[in-house]
Amino acid sequence: MAFRILDLAARLLLALGVGCLLLAGYLGWRTLSFSGAAIPVTGEVVSYREIPDGNATRYVPRIRFVTATGEIVTVGGQLAATSRRFPIGAKVPMVYDPREPMHARVALFVDNWLGPCIAVVVGLVGMAGGLLVRRSVRRELAKSRA
Repeated sequence: MAFRILDLAARLLLALGVGCLLLAGYLGWRTLSFSGAAIPVTGEVVSYREIPDGNATRYVPRIRFVTATGEIVTVGGQLAATSRRFPIGAKVPMVYDPREPMHARVALFVDNWLGPCIAVVVGLVGMAGGLLVRRSVRRELAKSRA
């Protein structure tokens, strides 16, 4: 009975690993497809939106930039942090979709690639754990049958 539970746990770890790797692929694909058509620009942090989160407060920067056509656009950053990541007035690299300037991102590694990187790490750890548990279950089953 214990081997069945461990075998099930191994299969679940493998499924978690595969799911996380698929998520990483999807997130990476979205970032790459957005970056391909995006126009780089420098924005300026004009304020922060405060989001209550239990006993803490999370801060999302509001960044203003000027498009290639001269349109002034203000957007929120992708990440909500427990501290203000940039001082008010700081210059921040941005990329935006020229067809839809409100669809813009902060052009930093953390804002674009942290999610896919974490998903890859969790996926690889899950798959490795699943394979190791499954291997040891099979080894123990072979010992008990011999």
